Amino acid sequence: MPPRAQWADLPVRRGRDLYTGLVRDRPFVHNPHGHDALALLSRRADLWLRAADGRAAGEIAAELAVDAAAAQTWLSELPLLLRNGFLLAPGVRPWRPKGPGERVFHAWLHLTNACNLACPYCYIHKTPTHMGDAAVAHTLTAIEATARSGEVDRIHVRFAGGEPMLRFAAMQRFYEEATARCQAHGVRFGAAILTNGTVVPAGAVQWCRERGVQVSVSIDGVGPMQDVMRPVVGGGSSFARVEAGLDAWQAGGIRPYALVTVGASNLDGLPALASYLMQRQLGFRFSLVRDLEWGAGLLDDRHGAQAPHSYDATLPSGLLAGEPLRRLQRALGATYDLIEAEVGRGTLQPSFRRTHKFCDLEPWRPIAKACGAGETYVAISEQGEVGACQAALHHTGTRPLAASSLVAQARGQTQLSSWQRGLGNDECNRCRHKPSCAGGCPLLLHRREGHVDGRSPYCEVFRAVLPRILRIAALEMWVGRERQRTLHTAPPMDPPGP
Repeated sequence: MPPRAQWADLPVRRGRDLYTGLVRDRPFVHNPHGHDALALLSRRADLWLRAADGRAAGEIAAELAVDAAAAQTWLSELPLLLRNGFLLAPGVRPWRPKGPGERVFHAWLHLTNACNLACPYCYIHKTPTHMGDAAVAHTLTAIEATARSGEVDRIHVRFAGGEPMLRFAAMQRFYEEATARCQAHGVRFGAAILTNGTVVPAGAVQWCRERGVQVSVSIDGVGPMQDVMRPVVGGGSSFARVEAGLDAWQAGGIRPYALVTVGASNLDGLPALASYLMQRQLGFRFSLVRDLEWGAGLLDDRHGAQAPHSYDATLPSGLLAGEPLRRLQRALGATYDLIEAEVGRGTLQPSFRRTHKFCDLEPWRPIAKACGAGETYVAISEQGEVGACQAALHHTGTRPLAASSLVAQARGQTQLSSWQRGLGNDECNRCRHKPSCAGGCPLLLHRREGHVDGRSPYCEVFRAVLPRILRIAALEMWVGRERQRTLHTAPPMDPPGP
C-alpha cells in the first residue's frame, strides 16, 4: 500500500466482476477475484465504487467532498477498498494470503463397498467387498511415500464407502498406523468420516473426539422424506436411525457436518430439512445429484429406474432448464428464505459464512477448478486401485495403487485427458461468478459433454444460488456488527447487591 501522502495521485477504478447488493439498507460488495473479499460499505465507500473511473483519487475525492478537509476524510476510505480489490490502482496488489500456505493432500479411502442403506441415486454398485489386508498395506505404503516425499505438510484421509462405520475397527487400525508413519517424517495426518449416520459403534464418539477426527453425516430429509431417499436394506426407518446417531454424536461433544444430496424426490422437503439442521445447530452442504450413472437426465426421480448406463457412454448434453429448473429454484429459494430469516434474527449457529457450502462453489477464494482431483486429491478403492475421483471408482481409467507418492500418482491419472480447465467459452468468461464456480464438477461436465471446459449443466442453478449465499453472508456480517455496537453502547450494569 503506498504512503498516505501519495493516495491522492493514484488513478483508481472499480474492480472487475464485483457483485453488489443491499442488506437492511446497507450496501455490500463481493469481489470474486479476492480472498475473503466481502464487505459492508459505508456511504462514502459506496460512492467511491460508483465514482471510480480511472481518474486520480484526489480528483474524485475533491468531487465527492464539500471542502479540502473533507476530501482527506474521503481518501481515508481507500485502504479497505484497495486491499480487497474493490478498487484497483497501478502498482497496488489486493491482499493475498502470505506464502504458499499449508500443503495438504487429500485421499478418499473406500473402506468397504457394503452398505446398510440402498439410496437409489448412489453411484456405487454395492457388494459385500471390504478393503483387504493387501490393499491396506499398499495404501499405507503410498501414504508413507507421500509423507517422505517432502511435497506435503499434511495428509487428510476421508474414510468412506459404502458405509465406513461397518468397518470401524479396521478404520481405527489404519488411522493409528498412518498417523505413526506420517509423524516419523514430520507430516501431520488427519481424517474425516463420511457416514450415513445410522451406525455409531461403541466407543466411536470418544475415539473421534480424542483424535480430532471430523464426522460428516448424510441426511436428505426429515421423517418419511429421508426414508424414501435413503431406504434401509431390509426395511425400517433410516431417519429414526440417523436421528439417534446425531443424538449420540452431539451428546458426546461432536457436532457432525450434514451432507444433503438434492434430487427430484426430496426438493419439496428441503426447507423442512434446513430448519431441522438449524435447530440442531449443524452446518450443512447442499449437493445436486450428479447424473453420472442413470442416464436419463439431471435431477431425475430415480425410483423404479432400470440398471444404470455405462459410465463410458456420454449422456445427452444440455443444461438443466424448463420446469425442472424452475422447480429447483423455487425449492432452493424457499430454503434460503428460511436460512436468511434465521441469520437475520442472529440465532444461527454455527456461522453460515464459514460452514455452508453449495456443491463445489467457492465464493471466498478464486478457483480455476472445482476440486483438487488430479492434483491434490485421489480416491482409493477397496480393491487397492487409484482414480481421480470417488465418483469414477470402479470404472475404466483406474490403476493399481503404486508404492510411490500419492502426489505423483494424482498427477499421472488417466481417467480424463485433463482436469485443468480453460473455460474459454464466451458465456463463462462474461460471467462475474466464474472465479467462484469454475464450471462446477468436471466429471459431470465430461460425462455429459465429452470435455471439461464449459458451462456446468447446473449453471443456471449456480447463478441463482450464489447471490443468495452472498446476501446471507453479508446479512450475517451486518447482524454481527449490530451486536457488537449494542454491546459497546449498552449502559453499565448496576453493581451486585450485598
